[in-house]
This record gives sequence, C-alpha cells and structure tokens, in this order.
Amino acid sequence: MGWLFNISWVKYYLLPVLDIAIIAFAIYRVYTMISGTRAIQVLKGLGLIVFAAWLSRFLRLQTVSWLLGQLIQVAAIAVIILFQPELRRMLTQIGQSRLIGFFFKESAGMVETIARSVEEIGGKKLGALIAIEASVGLRNYIESGVPIDAMLRSELLSSIFGRGSPLHDGAVIVRRDRIAAARCILPLTERREAVDGYGTRHLAALGLSEETDALVIVVSEETGNISTALMGVMKSQVTPMDLRKRLAEFFAERS
Repeated sequence: MGWLFNISWVKYYLLPVLDIAIIAFAIYRVYTMISGTRAIQVLKGLGLIVFAAWLSRFLRLQTVSWLLGQLIQVAAIAVIILFQPELRRMLTQIGQSRLIGFFFKESAGMVETIARSVEEIGGKKLGALIAIEASVGLRNYIESGVPIDAMLRSELLSSIFGRGSPLHDGAVIVRRDRIAAARCILPLTERREAVDGYGTRHLAALGLSEETDALVIVVSEETGNISTALMGVMKSQVTPMDLRKRLAEFFAERS
C-alpha cells in the first residue's frame, strides 16, 4: 500500500487527472449557466475565430494570424461590455454555491401560507408579484419599495394586492418568515422572447430570477394564472398543488 503515498505517482498520475477534471467541470458549469442566452452564440463565434487563429499560425500564415490575434483581443473586450447581465448572473450563481454561501431555514408553514394566498389572489384575478429571498440578498430591491417588516400572513398578502390598495403595484419581497417590503421595483429581463405575450410582472419576475436565486411568483391580473421564475427559467400554468411542491423544494434546497 506504500505506492499510494508515493509522491511521484501523485505528481504524474493523480494531479493531471484532477487538473483535467476541474477544467472539464468548469467548462460544463459555464456552459449550463449561459445555455439558452444570447451569449452562447457569441461564444461559438469567438471559438471559431480562435480555431482559425490557431490554424493560421499552424500553417504559418503570418498576416492572417496577426489580424485574427488583434480581432480576438477586441472581441474579448466587446464580450465583457455587451454581456454584463450574463456575466453578473454567472458570478451570482458561483457566489451562491453551497460551498461558499449559507442558507437560512424556513418554517414548513410558509409553504401553505404563500400557496394559499396566491391561490386566493388568482381566484379573484387581482394580480400579484412575490419574490422570496434566498442566499442572494435583495436589500437593494427592498429599499426601492415601502417597508412593511411584518409577519408573513395570508391575509396581509391578500390585502396588499387587493383592488384599491396603494401597494398593489410592484413586488412584495419575503425575507425569511416576514414581508420585508411592498411595491418594490424589480429589474426587467432583456430576454423578452422568453415571456412573449406576458406583461410587466412576468418581465420583472424573470429579470430578478436571472440576477439572483430568489423564487418569484406571478399571478396574472387578466387570467388569474400562476407562474414561477427561478434561476432564469419561467414556468407558466402552475397549479396550486405544483406551487406547493415547488415552494417545498425551494425551501428544502436552501435549508
């Protein structure tokens, strides 16, 4: 068994495998983060340019190689400028890793409280936008609204989104077991094709889910249908039972 601790064996066999595995995992994670966004197409084009530059250098086409090298430098800067939202989302997802962040615990009663409120609001077609904070803080968005800081109750949520309520517009942000603020302003997504045919609430829900790990619930004022947005993915036509399951999974993953 002494060979297991041989430094040469570790250096020449184990470390190269570990090196390749880390790079492969990093590439996979980056791809899954940007998959389905406009950045993936640009990266494919940039990869083609890099390959062409390598080929021209291999064939010793000095002029072509030099021009492609200059183009790669300009393209790298352009990617950083043009795709700030995608890069911000990527860094946010990295920062919210379980190895780095700490997740708060939620009481089981929150699932039923939120689900019951959303079901009631949907039945009355009042329209609602509810963001549930996770590991990424929503302080900036909380400060854009009206402070509430009250215990989460279904009656309070329903009254906030009631007809004639001054807090009806904007989003309610839930932090732990409390309603932190109402009438909050959320960022709108730039991927408008992903919510084609929907209103501003859905654009805001998807926008916040792209920048944070919050679960955002939308109730359509026109149809009363429920939608959820999480990690940049919008799910429509969510039933009350599906909503309860989604909330339970969301809290369980962050406990």
